[in-house]
Amino acid sequence: MTAVVLAGDFPSTGILRASVAQRIALDGAGGDTAPAFIDHMARALQTRGAVLVVYPEWKGKGTRRLVQLARAALLTDRIAGVALDLPPIALSLVADQLTFASSYARPGVLVGLAHRLRETLYAGAWVNSVARLEHIKTGLGAHVSSYLPGGAFAVTAGCQAGVHRITAAKPVPDLGARPGDPVLMLFGGTNGDTEWLQQKLRPAVAAVSATLVAPQPLGAEYWGTKKYVEFVAFSGHPQALQSLLSDFVYRPCGWCGEPTALPHCPLCQMTQPAPPPSPEAVQDQPADVPAVEADVPVAGADVPVAGADVPVAGAGADRTPTAEADEIAVLLQPAPRRPAAADPRLIPAPRATSGDEWPRAGTVAFGPRDRP
Repeated sequence: MTAVVLAGDFPSTGILRASVAQRIALDGAGGDTAPAFIDHMARALQTRGAVLVVYPEWKGKGTRRLVQLARAALLTDRIAGVALDLPPIALSLVADQLTFASSYARPGVLVGLAHRLRETLYAGAWVNSVARLEHIKTGLGAHVSSYLPGGAFAVTAGCQAGVHRITAAKPVPDLGARPGDPVLMLFGGTNGDTEWLQQKLRPAVAAVSATLVAPQPLGAEYWGTKKYVEFVAFSGHPQALQSLLSDFVYRPCGWCGEPTALPHCPLCQMTQPAPPPSPEAVQDQPADVPAVEADVPVAGADVPVAGADVPVAGAGADRTPTAEADEIAVLLQPAPRRPAAADPRLIPAPRATSGDEWPRAGTVAFGPRDRP
């Protein structure tokens, strides 16, 4: 069983009460963060045997170093880190979902499931301005529109990241892909337009429920404003996690044996070989083209020679097969190439030496004769 640890100040949404990921704060003063993190990893290894550290990619530089430090200090490769580019509420939800699946999946499988969950979520927020939005690519027009009065934006994160200016003609952005039915929605924030979320966004994603959760402490930092309403929509089907686990073909790592579907093993961090081609791909390949046979002379066959009116081999009865083969081999050898004459222009002329210098040896010139 794997212990799932969410690094950072991301409280649980409470949607999965029986399965809650461990939380560890990384805002310790001075050098207290590293020892506390290593102690937490040691306790988790003693109780579970493996640890999966989930942390935000947009705030993960320090966490990435802590994971490597814990692996080195504890002399273990059973600590894996996975960085997810998700906003706070969505990240907290994914950590709890991984904790629920940790009872049924190995740690290498959980890392692949984390990336798959990120692709199936629909996360974003209503914000009043994108002037200070740093974690999602924003165009210049949207930045300028943030300074106009009465403006609002629908910002999406994850795999469908983008910025959409809310207008009466188009109140919600285009949905590239929505979660599977039934769709559940969680939302929370401060001073945001919850009416837009309930009346415009919820019907667009066909959510059967919208649950208010406590605002995340790092929500304002991520969205770049204090006026926002953050949301995440996900599939509430009982078999949703199982179907995601069965989407990939897992193979054991050639170094540590951990099953994984990623290019690099999340535990030993070794590169995995390319998977073998599927039988369907092999069948779709074109048939092998037959090799073209070259006209190679064979000993004992009639070999025409330029300038000769009769064949060389088989010309007389007193010729033995060995003698015929030797003669053919001599005839087939290429003519020897004469060495090209040296170009006199490329031969350097001898350099005249003055009487006060020693003779030069190679390219190194020694000093004057009268030098001590």
